[in-house]
Parts: sequence; C-alpha cells; structure tokens
Amino acid sequence: MVTNTLTVLQRENARLQAENEALTAELRQLREFVDILVEVAAAEEALTADSTLLPALQRMFDRLLDLLRAPEGSLLLLDEDAGELQFVLVRGSLAEHLRGYRIPANEGIAGWVISHAAPALVRDVRRDARFSETIDDAFKFRTQSIAAAPLVGGGRVLGVLEALNQPVDEPFSDMDVTLLGLACRFAGEALVNAERAQPTGRA
Repeated sequence: MVTNTLTVLQRENARLQAENEALTAELRQLREFVDILVEVAAAEEALTADSTLLPALQRMFDRLLDLLRAPEGSLLLLDEDAGELQFVLVRGSLAEHLRGYRIPANEGIAGWVISHAAPALVRDVRRDARFSETIDDAFKFRTQSIAAAPLVGGGRVLGVLEALNQPVDEPFSDMDVTLLGLACRFAGEALVNAERAQPTGRA
C-alpha cells in the first residue's frame, strides 16, 4: 500500500515538474517575443523613411527565427504590379542565392498565404498540395516544414514571412504560428507607416 502511494506521488511530482518546465519555457518565449515587438516599435517611432526601418526588420526577422528555432526562413514582399513575390530577407543556406529572387505571387504555400491573407502551418510539405518544389528543384534544397504568415498593414497584404525546417519530430506548433502572425501584423503596420513617412517629391 505504501509503495503504491509513493509511486503515485512520484508520478504526480514528475508530471507537475514537466508542466512547470513547459510553462517556464512558454513564458520565456512570450517575453522574448514582446522584446522583439518593442524593438520594432522603437525603430518605427524614430523612422523617417523605410530605409530606417529595414535594419529593425532584419533584427526582428533574425530574432523571430531564433525564437521559433528555424534554421531557414525568408521574408518576401509583394510586387502587385508584377504579380510577384521578391525575397528581401533570407536566412540559411540559400541566403546568397535568394535575395532579390522573384517567384509568382500565386505560387506555393507563400502564394496561398498571400491570396488568403491567412497563416499556414505545414509540418510535412510533401503531403500538402499547396507546396511548390520550384525553389527546391532550382537550388537543390529540401524544404521539410513551413510556418508562414502574411505581412498585413493598412488593410493590405504586403508580403509573407516563412520559417522553415524546425528540427524537431513535430515541427512548429500552433503557438509558433500565432506568434509569427502577430509579429507579421506588427511589422506590416510598421512598413505602411514607413511608406507614409517617405518624401512625396512635391514642393
């Protein structure tokens, strides 16, 4: 009887410790996320043109991918006139090749995110019909998982941020996608404000 009781207590203690560790990790993640937003907000308040904001967006992009434990990722902006998405910020093995590279705005999971103005969580891209192998084939890359969210500002979809290949058995969580989506909305509004801060060229 005593042995059974001790076993039950040990199991309950282990469960509570695991829950506490998970909550501590989640709190740490949320605090770092808030720090990221604060940094972008500070840059936005000081901006006079979009060039002032770009370094802050680069830092947000890097810190966000670190937070999501994503070794690869990209931020693409929408060129509505050309109907294309352009890689502006890129992390990972394809960074030198993809900066400035363009793809059709309706292609792949990024295109789906743009057209639906909604985030996407794909843990195995080979099982998702939306995935396009254009980049993988062109640059001998292997995408495994994607968490993506639209950059939205001023009621417009401006682009998409993708985090790739989180190295765990079940890559990316719903929380990861929620944080990604919030960051993209924040960054999108900052981009719109940067556009408004640009000189109009009129006397």
